[in-house]
Amino acid sequence: MFRCIAFALLALVPGIVIAEAEAEPEAGVEPFPVLLLVPESGAVYSDFADGFSACFGTKESPVSFYRIKTIKQVQTRPELLEGHRVVAVGTKSSEFMHFYGNGLPFVSALVPESFARQLLESGEKGSGVASLFFLDQPLNRRLSLIRTLLPAAEKLSAVLGKESAHLKEAITQEASRLGFTVESFVVKSGEELPKLSAGLFDTSDGLFLVYDPILTSPTVIRFLLYSAYQKQVPVFGYSDGYVKAGALAAVYSTSEGLGCQLGEHLTENPEHPPFTVAASNRQPPKIFYPDYYRYAVNPSVANSLGIRIDHIPPNRPSDAEDQ
Repeated sequence: MFRCIAFALLALVPGIVIAEAEAEPEAGVEPFPVLLLVPESGAVYSDFADGFSACFGTKESPVSFYRIKTIKQVQTRPELLEGHRVVAVGTKSSEFMHFYGNGLPFVSALVPESFARQLLESGEKGSGVASLFFLDQPLNRRLSLIRTLLPAAEKLSAVLGKESAHLKEAITQEASRLGFTVESFVVKSGEELPKLSAGLFDTSDGLFLVYDPILTSPTVIRFLLYSAYQKQVPVFGYSDGYVKAGALAAVYSTSEGLGCQLGEHLTENPEHPPFTVAASNRQPPKIFYPDYYRYAVNPSVANSLGIRIDHIPPNRPSDAEDQ
């Protein structure tokens, strides 16, 4: 539910084919051998590839060499990975490279931070993940938006699941820097939420939501948004879809913007990821949060809560997006 609520699941839309897309190098220009590995055809991956294509290369060589292949194609022909800088787009592609990539260095992109944490803690010594490009916004950016909209707020509530529980301390620390106290509730399933309703809403100035698989079902989302509405507590989501569904505000990145960021990075770092790295020489993966982002606000919710929204910070879109 990262995009239109289902965004976090990277829902696929059939009929959009990108698996065979390929940009050939210009004559006389040495190509950048990049391979984007996607699970299958889908709108999210198509948008990501569009953003990547728009920002990959230099002014002298605006169309640099890259290929897009599916997991199925690589399973059939493993040699397709050879001689390429591999980018695993999405969780399924990242898992494939992590477990079946034979230690080949790769970039993991368009993945939630909680997924990356599990991937790195899986104990697989053969993983070659060299860097991670997260879907998630940094906590400070998200909490700063809350402070902008709620300048007098003192206390926030947060609900976490198994995969996001590790963020509890970080949320508390970042919120403290901005003058908030936070009461976080960790649940094992969405069924526990009704019992926590009083703690979540009765003394809270705002509900802070983070991505966790057990908190993404329509039932859970409806409960949180409806309960918050009844208690007149603003909800701060992590996607534009949440805002459309009834949250007050969110800061988020589009697939195009995330693809553009990766394209720029690989252009500026033509040797990343390397073709091969000895296991003994591997370093911890580099972490990248989104460089490009947008703010979404629900005017109807803001009006019902009496919250001003005319001082929202400006968006920071990529060159690949409509301004």
